[in-house]
Amino acid sequence: MADEPIIDMTKVSDKGQVVIPKEIRDKLKFTEGSKLLVIATEDAVILQRIEAVAGKMRVKDIMDRVRSIAGKISLG
Repeated sequence: MADEPIIDMTKVSDKGQVVIPKEIRDKLKFTEGSKLLVIATEDAVILQRIEAVAGKMRVKDIMDRVRSIAGKISLG
């Protein structure tokens, strides 16, 4: 059984910066200098560690995964 998604809240600063909550950074092993793939949809931004994507998943696969998770938590 897959881990349940962590849902938290953050806000955009006046410089356009967003803080990723610590629990999520820890779970996804985001550290200072981590490189992230940024995907924008009509109403969402998806961040994925580059190392987790390189050679493994195409953007379409990532989007399918995100849509599946969003459906499970009633976001899509």
